[in-house]
Amino acid sequence: MSFNRLVEITNTLKPNYPESTAWADSPFNWIRSLPPNNKWSIARIAICGFFQHYGITATTYRHQIKVNGMGLLHRIALMWEMGAIKFENIRRDTDFDFVLCFALYPHTAYGWLIPKSEIWVDGAIRKDRPGITSQHKGADAWIHVDPEKPHPWLKKYGGTIDEMIKVAQKSL
Repeated sequence: MSFNRLVEITNTLKPNYPESTAWADSPFNWIRSLPPNNKWSIARIAICGFFQHYGITATTYRHQIKVNGMGLLHRIALMWEMGAIKFENIRRDTDFDFVLCFALYPHTAYGWLIPKSEIWVDGAIRKDRPGITSQHKGADAWIHVDPEKPHPWLKKYGGTIDEMIKVAQKSL
């Protein structure tokens, strides 16, 4: 009985929150409903395959991607409301050289290959980098990005997938 009442109440709210149709015909739509670990695994395999396609030998090692002995931490984000994306849980105590932020939108994708030193300095989040916030009392960082207006410091590390692959070819 209580459950039915809750359903009635939430159904009255539904018109105030229309469903987005942005993902309806997206080739990435199937990924959206998967648990975070599955999205993470898909990103890791896709990134390795993508790099291989462009002549960059990438392998998986534990929870990382390895390229020429360097560790790539990878994060995937799918478009949030208003086009923003957030890359979460970039841990300072993780051994990596770069974080590859990989963003999927309904009909495009973005990527940034960011050196760890752009996020962390002396064990603390860089305060001179707009868009980076701390989580878990400073143990983790989040990177907030609007691909249409990326923060100036972020532009040299990618943007479109084509821009990101050029950065990877020079940096890795």
